Amino acid sequence: MGTLIATANGLAWFFLALGLLADGVTVFLLVTTARRKRMASGVPVVALLFYAQFCAIRSALSLSCLAPVLAALCLVHLGVQWGLPVLLARQRS
Repeated sequence: MGTLIATANGLAWFFLALGLLADGVTVFLLVTTARRKRMASGVPVVALLFYAQFCAIRSALSLSCLAPVLAALCLVHLGVQWGLPVLLARQRS
């Protein structure tokens, strides 16, 4: 049973890493294409799904889902998806 819990916990952390990677790729695409006429679009909901899976798995295992960390990641995600494009568009014009 301990191996199953450890595997599920590892999967939860993997989902968190995937969410951070998705947000990181979005930032990279936005910054590298900001000088062109059109900017790249990110993946608006994918990272949030990974963050939700992280919390769901950890909650199902009766482990702390790190709710403050999850809330902070969601705020960062919103900033990446909506705040950063607006900021880059203002600098461009």
